[in-house]
Order: sequence, then C-alpha cells, then structure tokens
Amino acid sequence: MINRLNKVLIFTLLISFLSPSLLAAESEALTLRVCVLKDVNTISVTVKGAYRIEALRTGELLKKGKDLNDASVLPTTAGLIVAGEPFNIFGIKIVPSGDASIYIDKRAFRGNMDIIRTEKKRLLAVNHINIEDYLKGVLFHEVSHWWPVEVLKAQAIAARTYAVYRMSVCTDKDFDLTSDIYSQVYGGKGSERGRTNKAVNLTRGKVLTYKGEIFPAYYHATCAGHTEDASNLWSIDLPPLKGVKCSFCKLSPHYRWKRKISIAEAQKRLSAAGYNVNGLKGIKPSGKTSSGRIKDIDIISNKKLSMAANDFRLLMDPNLIRSTNFNVKRKRDYFYFEGRGWGHGVGMCQWGAFLLAVRRYKAEHILKFYYPKTRIGRI
Repeated sequence: MINRLNKVLIFTLLISFLSPSLLAAESEALTLRVCVLKDVNTISVTVKGAYRIEALRTGELLKKGKDLNDASVLPTTAGLIVAGEPFNIFGIKIVPSGDASIYIDKRAFRGNMDIIRTEKKRLLAVNHINIEDYLKGVLFHEVSHWWPVEVLKAQAIAARTYAVYRMSVCTDKDFDLTSDIYSQVYGGKGSERGRTNKAVNLTRGKVLTYKGEIFPAYYHATCAGHTEDASNLWSIDLPPLKGVKCSFCKLSPHYRWKRKISIAEAQKRLSAAGYNVNGLKGIKPSGKTSSGRIKDIDIISNKKLSMAANDFRLLMDPNLIRSTNFNVKRKRDYFYFEGRGWGHGVGMCQWGAFLLAVRRYKAEHILKFYYPKTRIGRI
C-alpha cells in the first residue's frame, strides 16, 4: 500500500505530458493538514448543512445530522465532550456534506476538520483541505488582492511549492502547516477574494522545482536591497535560496522602520524564553551576513550571553522588530531600533515582486529572479 510520504513524492514528479484536466485532478487530490487552532480549552463548532462526526482513528460514526449550531467541544480526562455528549476517544473528524461549511470559532472553512485532545488536555483543530482551496485562503493574507495579477500568480506558485514541501517533511506530525506567520497565513473560506482565487486557478498545480525536486520556496514582505542566504538561518543550503540583489522594493512602506522596546519588556520576553538576563543593560549586534543582516545578538546583563539575531527578533515580536537588518541604541529605559525591511529575507521579496509586475514582468520571470536555477513544473 502506498503510504502518505510516497504519495507526496509521486505528486511532486513533473508530469507535464498529462492533459490539463488530469493535471487539475492531480492537484485537487493533494490534501493538506493545516492547524487552525492550537492549545485551546474549548472550540465552538457550527456546520451549515448536513454533516457527520466520526471517531478520528477508526472512522466509527458518532453523530450525524443537519445544521449543527454553536456546539462546544471540550477536553476531558477520558476524551472529549461534543455538544454535551461525552466520548471516550481523543479525536473526532467533522465531515460536512456537499458544499456545507464548517465554522470553527465563527471562522468558515472548506474541507474536513479534525479536533484532537492533546496530552496536556488541550485542543488542536486541523483542517484537511485540498491544496487549491487552501491557497485561496492564503493569498489574501500574503499579498494585496489589488496587486497586478502576475505578482498574485507568482505568490500562488511560491505558496503552493512551500505547502507541498511542508507536506513532504511532516508525515510523522499531526499537521503540515500552521495558519499564522510562522508558516503561511491562512484564513479559510472567509479570506477568499475574486482576484486571488483567479490567480490560484490560473496557476493550478504549478510548483517550483530545483533539479526536479520540491524545495521550501520561502518569501517575505521586503528585503530592502538584498535577499538573505537561507543557510544563515536554517539547515538548508540550496542555490535558489542563496540570496540575490534586489533594487525593486524601495517603494515598500516597510523599507525603513523605527521601533522602541522598554528594557523591562525586553527582559520579560527574554526571561520567559529561559534566558537569565537579570539587570539587562544592553543589546549589541555581532557580525553581519553578506546581505547586511545581523548574525548574532550579545545580551549584556549580569552576565554576557549570545543568541541568533533571528531568534532574538522572534522573541521580541517579528511584527515589532521587523528584520535583522537594524541598529539599536539604549536611551534611559528604552532600546531604540532603526531598521530596514520586513521578514526573514529569504526567497521572494513580495514588494520587489510587486514592482516587477508593475513593470510588466510575467510571474515566471519574477520567480526566476528570486529563485535562480529553478523551473516551473506541475504537481
């Protein structure tokens, strides 16, 4: 029997000799597992239409009906309580019929939904959805739906590539992707828009490959001059992710930024992450990458310790410290940051891609620029 990993490998082969209808079928058959809620105490479920609820592992029918309204799912020592009824199981699958939508805490989703009670007696909600419908819930959050269609198409191909890659490396986990900035922002059915849906449909099944293989097609908002080498951040060293000079994102509102963080808040965040920083005195950048980004941060307190600059950024809040390309000064009770760009800097610069599309570059040319030595194939 073909297991899930083998299916992923088969789907990632380039099968351009198939007809468009068969290619669409291959793409529709690829189902992703997206974590839309994690570590919560209760989940509200609504289904507008016919549905059934099954035991997660066995498929045993637990409940069926029409129009489930604000049913609460709660964890217990023995399993789950679903709409007031206890079950001695640790996971359920909610399967809507036809075009019925599932609402999880008031947010609409296509596909099926697993709700799992974790070892810590908390809840996890995982949306099982085909990749094309998933992308329709992603693009609105990752780029403006009013941008030129060629940049929307480039984003769709990059996001599809990243999703397939995650599927291939997460076979032993409960989900392939999260729905936040640490993966790809996914809002479900309520995030679909006409222009972004069109971009997904126009690129249906298309992915980027390097030497015939899927790779993590990272992207970010604004590189501010040069994209980053992925090997400076993660254990990945590929020519398409080595970084390129980019002069196209200067119009980005994120090209330059300023922020301040109180010393007390910085100390609180570092301490919560397990760093002993009593008497925090200073934050000092240490070393730079070829793209101009900081490699490490020295934390000056009662003792000196160091950490990767990107880890520091994530601890402080990546929406606050927008990149690792910054200078920092202490003035009285605050650290003042001045920086450039937004995001980790690896892969496609979205604002750079925007200007290239304005200059009438096609999606394939935009992708070739930011991911050198790649080809566009089909799932």
